[in-house]
Amino acid sequence: MANINSRRVLFEKFSNQLHLLKKEGIINIELKYEKTYICPICLDQFSIDDIISSDTKNFLTEEDAPPDKLGGSRIALTCKRCNSTAGHEIDAHLINRIRMIDNGRFYPGTTHEGTVEFEGKNIQTEITSDGDGKLQLLHRFKNNNPTFLDKFINNINQNVGKFLNLKQKRLKNDSEKVNKALLKTSYILTFAKFGYIFLLDEYYNNIRKEISDTNTAYSGHVFLAEQFNPTQLGTYYILNKNAESIFNVFSLETKYSQTIIGNILPLRKVKPEEIYNHLTVKGYKIGVPDSIGVTLNVSTYDKDADLFNDMEEINRVLNWYKSFHS
Repeated sequence: MANINSRRVLFEKFSNQLHLLKKEGIINIELKYEKTYICPICLDQFSIDDIISSDTKNFLTEEDAPPDKLGGSRIALTCKRCNSTAGHEIDAHLINRIRMIDNGRFYPGTTHEGTVEFEGKNIQTEITSDGDGKLQLLHRFKNNNPTFLDKFINNINQNVGKFLNLKQKRLKNDSEKVNKALLKTSYILTFAKFGYIFLLDEYYNNIRKEISDTNTAYSGHVFLAEQFNPTQLGTYYILNKNAESIFNVFSLETKYSQTIIGNILPLRKVKPEEIYNHLTVKGYKIGVPDSIGVTLNVSTYDKDADLFNDMEEINRVLNWYKSFHS
């Protein structure tokens, strides 16, 4: 029942805005239901009845951004098909990437799988970090050849200080899919802030396809990492000329770490690389060590502005969007 109630709250919030935008002539889409919700990824329409889980049809599910395993919150609804596809095909790669970064830092108390190379073969091991650079390796007989494991242990006992070729278990994390997952997070965060005011524009079809279609190549977007602190989390307007866009700064959190990412989501009919080129026109490079870097002219999104019921606030965003969307 709790899931139904939280889905209903999200449904009503976005559906009310959608019908308000339709009434005001801001969108001209034919809405199918008295209360309609449009999945922000596939753009299929759903009724209030679709907040109920079903084994026979696609239905609406709560969407976490970032993924819940990285500290995300349920801030929107997407259909089960989109949620499942993105979760399995791209979000999992982002989660694994962060986990591998955590594993490589050997935080105290963490345990992970790996291998130790001995005489050209790999011995399966569990690696536990005690902190202060100390690691304990547990070798289970059920995961290794007992005779070979005994030989390895005897060799270690007789050769104190011997170097070990330790390799951690590699988790599946394709870089292209990691970037798609970051793009999806930024897109859903934008939807949660602005709803349907401008994201129904066909310009965003390419982004939606990148998120939902695993066969679509990643086209490249502007991500900035390790340049922000937790006080800067939020949604911003980038006001640099010819680079006007939405800038989301969000946090990927685990029990042991926090990684803060910034993403530029275009608002004009330009490609992300064009915005990148405008921002780096003076020869500055984003993400290059010892470079001067890019100064972003930003304005913080007004978190108190009601963009779901207040037409004055909605028109303020829409007019800004239209001012360079030609």
